[in-house]
Amino acid sequence: MAKICLKRASEFKTTRWSGGQTTELYIYPAGSLYENRDFGFRLSFATVEVDKSKFTSLSGYKRIIMPLTNPIELVNNSKTTRLIPGQSFNFAGSDLIESRGVSKDVNLMHTSDFAGQISTIDDNSDNKLNSSWEHLCLYNLGGKRIVTIKDQKLNVGLGDCVIINNINRENLEIKIEISGNKKKLILFEVKKGD
Repeated sequence: MAKICLKRASEFKTTRWSGGQTTELYIYPAGSLYENRDFGFRLSFATVEVDKSKFTSLSGYKRIIMPLTNPIELVNNSKTTRLIPGQSFNFAGSDLIESRGVSKDVNLMHTSDFAGQISTIDDNSDNKLNSSWEHLCLYNLGGKRIVTIKDQKLNVGLGDCVIINNINRENLEIKIEISGNKKKLILFEVKKGD
């Protein structure tokens, strides 16, 4: 049976990095620390507050980044990739990446034991989605929402996350009802293997 947890924005840990701030939304397994590099995967929200910055090298990890507010350019060994808000980009954690542009973004870092993806859910209407991934996180960037998973209804506020550990890989139907400010909802999905 899937375990569902609502984490409020006030519960998150925010730290500084050389180019801005990062907020850890979820780290797996429980008790892991980013600083110790002993995690299987980590989900985060970050601000890039300077026009040029270098990403921390994370050898042994794969990374996915998605800008949310402004386009950014990522330079890796003289190859430049331009990303627009809502577009994700995968790269090796050991890549020496220089970022150009001020933005806010979301990130997924994971070992090769895991596979993952980041997508957006637009607020054009009430949404339903189905997923059988092992770990899901819905990160709310907008107004109040009611998220229903099975028979459990959660009132999700701005900056809150719904964390779903679906170890048995059930096919879950998730219903999202929207009220207030219509901004994106970010969906992180992670599973063991490729």
